[in-house]
Amino acid sequence: MAEILTSSQMKSLEAAAIGSGRVSGLELMERAGRAVVQAIAATWPGARAALILCGPGNNGGDGYVVARILRAQGWQVATCRLRPAALLPSDAATNALRAEAAGVPELPWQAGSICGWLAQAGPGAVVVDALLGIGQSRDCTALLAPWTAAAAALPVQPVRVSIDIPTGYDSDTGKPCAETPFAADLVVTFHAEKPVHAGLRQTGARIVVADIGLPHGPAAQDPTHDRQTEEQ
Repeated sequence: MAEILTSSQMKSLEAAAIGSGRVSGLELMERAGRAVVQAIAATWPGARAALILCGPGNNGGDGYVVARILRAQGWQVATCRLRPAALLPSDAATNALRAEAAGVPELPWQAGSICGWLAQAGPGAVVVDALLGIGQSRDCTALLAPWTAAAAALPVQPVRVSIDIPTGYDSDTGKPCAETPFAADLVVTFHAEKPVHAGLRQTGARIVVADIGLPHGPAAQDPTHDRQTEEQ
């Protein structure tokens, strides 16, 4: 049976790995971003343009990694940033600055800017949802509003990718937490599926589980496992 982790189990697993010194948060973010790039390339090998919607936390940090790597591969790339780098968590801020240094342009978080960029990019552009990750539970209708308005106005929908889970869903219950959640064609999650993914698969979304080097088994199912082992 496939491994399924709740949001708290996944967060504890990551925290234990970082706390033990086996891996840094930056390295996990890099691995996650690279896994998303690989999944996009495997799914749409002809794509060469991507707009990355980057949120205020570590999910946004994953998005900045994706933007930087695609830029280095010669893609036409831009980000929409909900917060300036100075207001992001440390690892996400680092990757926001790295993307900026790599020459990735930033668009205002506005429907008109999104529509304009996608029209200029042409058919086959990819939109990457790196807005909110597995920790979301509050209503995020207002946060999603610029994208929701843009998607409604577009004559042709781009292909859509979500990092970890689509923005607008509770990871543990699968219930919507937005009036119009982000509708992903491809969802790239890490280490193991989360409870929400079974329902997303039924809507037609493709779910890819990417290995980012975390342990499986008891350490994943029991958030105290690593700490107890280290104390002994």
